[in-house]
Amino acid sequence: MGELLLRKVLLCRDRIEKIRRALPVPPESIADDENKEAFVAFHLFLLVQDALDLAAHIIAERGLAIPASQRESFMVLTGAGLIAKETAAGMVQMASLRNRIAHTYSELDPVRMAREAPLGLEAVSRFLDELVLGTTPPG
Repeated sequence: MGELLLRKVLLCRDRIEKIRRALPVPPESIADDENKEAFVAFHLFLLVQDALDLAAHIIAERGLAIPASQRESFMVLTGAGLIAKETAAGMVQMASLRNRIAHTYSELDPVRMAREAPLGLEAVSRFLDELVLGTTPPG
């Protein structure tokens, strides 16, 4: 993995920590703080966008099949044995969240976002580990 991609991985890890520190306990309290809601949504958006960019770079670098959508990028990486199916499924959910944030489909539910963010952050962490460390579980 080249230096540019490693820098993007480090940026993603930094964003994950920023988001974790900003997530309120309980998640429902995010509805009372517009600034925190905006901060978390913005950094989740950027995190997923960075992960999508990373996936696209790896797909191009390795000459893998061209995905029909950004979400399909994760399935292409699974097909190449670079990430696990479970990880790809989590990343597809994160890409859907990115779309909800970007396009405010049906108004983004900030409480749902705050509740689901920890699992999403774990999915992104696994995605990064599997790409960088080659820790893809068998099967």
